[in-house]
Amino acid sequence: MTVARLLKDRYRKIFVSGGAGFIGSHLLDILVPQGYEVTAYDNLSNGKIEFIEQHIGKPNFTFIRADMLDRKRLIEAVRGHDLVWHLAANTDIIGSHERPERDLRDCVEATFNMVEAMRQCGIRDIVFSSTGAVYGSLCEDRAVSEDAGPLCPISGYAAGKIGSEAFICCYCHMYGLRGWIFRFGNVIGARMTHGVIYDFIHRLRENPDELLIKGDGRQEKNYFLVEECIEGMAFGLLNTELDDQKPCEIFNLGTDSVTPVTKIAQIVLEEMGLKNTRIVIEGTPRAWPGDQPRVHITVEKINRLGWKARLSSDEAVRIAVRRMLGKE
Repeated sequence: MTVARLLKDRYRKIFVSGGAGFIGSHLLDILVPQGYEVTAYDNLSNGKIEFIEQHIGKPNFTFIRADMLDRKRLIEAVRGHDLVWHLAANTDIIGSHERPERDLRDCVEATFNMVEAMRQCGIRDIVFSSTGAVYGSLCEDRAVSEDAGPLCPISGYAAGKIGSEAFICCYCHMYGLRGWIFRFGNVIGARMTHGVIYDFIHRLRENPDELLIKGDGRQEKNYFLVEECIEGMAFGLLNTELDDQKPCEIFNLGTDSVTPVTKIAQIVLEEMGLKNTRIVIEGTPRAWPGDQPRVHITVEKINRLGWKARLSSDEAVRIAVRRMLGKE
């Protein structure tokens, strides 16, 4: 992890929504030891208290267990902060097919409450975690830039992120906020609670003789490590000046390579020491309703600014697998 202070001296008090989640807890692992005053706000529907327990009790850290839909509590909690790092969202992409209202409430309404709380408290700067899923089928067979459109989501998760981006952008133009929006590839590392790596490891622990790959086996996506994601967001924040004419900026964030799902299976099998496992490909076009099997995004914009992921997608996958297995 980088030794330099992540945000230098530009910010002192940082509010992290979704602070007990996968990305949020890793962000705390950087910010808290570096001396920033940090508040983590999380209802623990996706996050886990064990991810952040090492910080509880430290004088520069506050944990608030509360819901983003409780606007009054959110306003009280965010008051006095310099920066909002907005990570809270519904991350149960598969489960939201049965409960589509979660993407409306936990993404769009939560983000509206966040920017409205900022407006009422006089806080200007927000960093937002969006997703490459907003590009829908546009990115299935070609890599797309931030200018691609129209954005036609094929999942509730993507729709929720587009709605969230829209409220951030409009609050930036109407109420003087400044927004840095990052559309991720697939962020991976320790503490994952879902995703293909998580699924493969758990399936193989249950049955090491067979590994089912859902979908048609042609899936491929951009994977990068959680610490590189955080560093990329911080770099974009610190190196992009916003003003009244351009109060909001959008970046794709990830590596410049992709990893096929069959390669992920191979890496997991190698790291688990399994040599005789039979791989079964389900054969359906999509693994679940709303699945985006092939996601390709360009990261040239953030690269031109001066940031680039150090690891390839394949290298990141192997490291993440090893972390999930407790090997590093």
